[in-house]
Amino acid sequence: MTNPIDSALRFRELTPERSPTASDNLTTRRSPDANRSVGRRAVVIGAGIGGLSAAGVLARHFEEVVILERDNLPASAISRSGTPQDRHPHGLLAGGLRALDEIFPGFARELATAGAVPVRFARDICFERADVGLLPQRDFSFVTLCASRPLIELTLRRQVEAIANVTLRHQSRATNIEPLTSGASLNRVRFIDGSGRVETIEADLVVDASGRAALTLALLDAVGQQRPEVTEIGINLTYSTAVVPIPEDATDAWKLVLTQPAPPSLARHAVLVPTEDRRWIIAICEYNAAAWVDSWEAFLDLSCSLITRTVYNALRHAKPSDSIRHYRFPASAWTHFERLPGLPRGVLPLADSLCRFNPIRGQGMSSAALQARLLQDVSRGAATAPDPIAALQAGFMAQVASVLETPWALSTSADLAFPATRGERPDNFAEAQRFEAALFRTAMADPLVHRTVLAVGQLLQHHRALQEPEILRRIEAVAPTQVLATSPLASAGAS
Repeated sequence: MTNPIDSALRFRELTPERSPTASDNLTTRRSPDANRSVGRRAVVIGAGIGGLSAAGVLARHFEEVVILERDNLPASAISRSGTPQDRHPHGLLAGGLRALDEIFPGFARELATAGAVPVRFARDICFERADVGLLPQRDFSFVTLCASRPLIELTLRRQVEAIANVTLRHQSRATNIEPLTSGASLNRVRFIDGSGRVETIEADLVVDASGRAALTLALLDAVGQQRPEVTEIGINLTYSTAVVPIPEDATDAWKLVLTQPAPPSLARHAVLVPTEDRRWIIAICEYNAAAWVDSWEAFLDLSCSLITRTVYNALRHAKPSDSIRHYRFPASAWTHFERLPGLPRGVLPLADSLCRFNPIRGQGMSSAALQARLLQDVSRGAATAPDPIAALQAGFMAQVASVLETPWALSTSADLAFPATRGERPDNFAEAQRFEAALFRTAMADPLVHRTVLAVGQLLQHHRALQEPEILRRIEAVAPTQVLATSPLASAGAS
């Protein structure tokens, strides 16, 4: 029998892997490699996935990294107040898992050891669409790990806390980034500690991974710099989530269910995800829902209104371990810091501070990890620049759109299929919808196209992969009246 931990690491097979070096052993390193040093101290605001990932990267390039986190972080895998969404399903996509395992060698193994469930694409997935039905459960030999958000974050936090030159300060609420005074080169971050005392810390680099970029935006206001444009897609998404023990007689035909909506009429979809401790966490999501679902009976009734009864059949004999949980998400938003002529020196927004995605797509954690991997690449080059901080800042902002484009295009193109969704639709949106239909029709019959669709969806490849001539030729062979010369997803990014 295949070891599930070894199996969990096979996501590397899809794309070439960078080989860890001896200097990647973070637990024994107390100072950055002299040839890769960027600065003396970096401060990271926020200890979510983005902040922790960034801290792991910056520890290689700064003598000291300090993380400021407003919450009192738990010592076990339980929910915390700063991430109210962590009581709902989360997805660590294969691309995100790969990025985290590159930044923290051994992370995937630790997460699997902690109880995360390996899910192989597409063998273990019941992916249902209204137009084509159940996608084939082909085995493409790449795997991701399913777990609760608290377990993923705890595993990552332990990796970070083991790094000798990183300090994680709990109950430290950052209140502002002070503007640089004339001739100064260090930023100052003001924060309130757990006892209510106001403190200030200086840093060469400040990473704002606080989630809303409020501190970076306030700093722009303070220095008289224009705020960035924001592209917003209003979806008014409502979650109803249940957690149940996996029944003893549960099917072995799949481990994870993704039941898609049927636009434009049926704006309801569901995800069923296995987590540690042999549980399922199930969310039924609806655009512009009129009311909460408050009882288990109502939750089961709602599951009957999906495009199939797969979720209902899985749950009808299950017993929830808790009450129904709720969450609202009003809008996806891309704050275009990358379009500004420049940012205040030594300040870098990251993760949700840059872009917030529709959470049902499971892209947020993985996008944050991929941004951190970009930060890693840029930091290596910046170390040899005459002004490493300026080079790091400019290099990251010049390239970050390439990381955000694919999850944004995939998420927003699906949301805009519903008439009630607020936001500007591309001129070729109708063509994009026809292309998507042709793409999935082809994926049903063609393993190469199916694999590419999954690789793009799992953020292992850029969505430009769907424009490759061979992919377009294969779509043309199956759906000749629907394929276009180029995929409309090429222009489906933020406007």
